[in-house]
Amino acid sequence: MTQLAHGRRRPSILDPHSSAFGLFSDVLYTGVLVFVGALPVVTGFAALSAGVETLRDARAGEGRVRARVFVRVLASRLRRSPVLHVVVPVAVTALLAVNAVVLPWTGLDPTWAAAVSVTLGAVLGAAALRVAGAWRQAVPARRTLHIVSGRMAGDATGTLLLAAAVAAAGAIVWTTPLLALVMPGVLALAAVALDRDVPQP
Repeated sequence: MTQLAHGRRRPSILDPHSSAFGLFSDVLYTGVLVFVGALPVVTGFAALSAGVETLRDARAGEGRVRARVFVRVLASRLRRSPVLHVVVPVAVTALLAVNAVVLPWTGLDPTWAAAVSVTLGAVLGAAALRVAGAWRQAVPARRTLHIVSGRMAGDATGTLLLAAAVAAAGAIVWTTPLLALVMPGVLALAAVALDRDVPQP
């Protein structure tokens, strides 16, 4: 507990009833839910997108992340928009994998080949987080993609931050695989944080 100017105590971040601790636990729980939802592999992006919505709505309503809500949102993603949430992400992931395998055979220096693959993966990951953050069930997919393209270009700083977050998450999971269990929650929080309108000039 920390002392306030007027004598009352402010809850510590370690207090289970504080809002900061609630956000921390929600992020970790979201990470676990997304990890489990992504176990079939092809549902990876749909699980991340569902995690973003579940976390966003929970924080907006001052509630907590619930597994049943996540499952309902994930099922809705898979049922209503399988192309955007399954087919396209699987195709993009396959292209990234092929790119990573083929580049070293082009004669490019291995270090540069790895840098190209990491950069491409980070940028595409940032785009995926933008889509997950902007997605609303009531908004047509085409409109959502238009919003995302505007944010990618109009909020370059935010896009770079998301790309850096994806790269950092990949590096952390590479060195400490166990953190893959909760890392999706951190990325979901980043998507929620940057789900914002681009300022007009």
